[in-house]
Amino acid sequence: MKKVDTKEYLKNLYIVFSLRYASIFLLLVVIFLAWSKYFGFAVNASHSLPHTLYLIQKSRNHLADLKQGDYVAYAWQGEFYPVGTQMVKRVAGLPGDTVSRSGREFFVNGTAVGRAKEFSLKGAPLEASSFEGRIPKRFMWVAADHQDSLDSRYEMAGLIHAGQIIGKAIPIF
Repeated sequence: MKKVDTKEYLKNLYIVFSLRYASIFLLLVVIFLAWSKYFGFAVNASHSLPHTLYLIQKSRNHLADLKQGDYVAYAWQGEFYPVGTQMVKRVAGLPGDTVSRSGREFFVNGTAVGRAKEFSLKGAPLEASSFEGRIPKRFMWVAADHQDSLDSRYEMAGLIHAGQIIGKAIPIF
């Protein structure tokens, strides 16, 4: 029986496993890059929505894929958060729908969608949205059920343009 050099054996074993794991890792990276073109994830770190994790189904035909009640991921363009921060909210109004208000209470097509608070959780004054009327093409009104949600009820958020939309958000948990 031929004596096996343990050092040489371990070196060869290391090379074989390294190549296997490198190949698997490379395959996973390629799959992830292909997958991320069509899908992504969003984590809701606040209490504004009932779910924590969302699968984002990215789309080129943003508004056509959405209906009232759907969740949508979009890039924030207002104050308070960095521009481009990914937000998830519920679609409350689409192009052609009518937004009205009574004081700080907002309605879309006559249905209440929320009341704008006067002050943030930190005590800063909040300006209610000045928008009233028919939602123009390529825009939507977003809301959330939680009173502390920063959404279209506030001037700093306002209407969301189709160009800000990342995709439809599907709750996971």
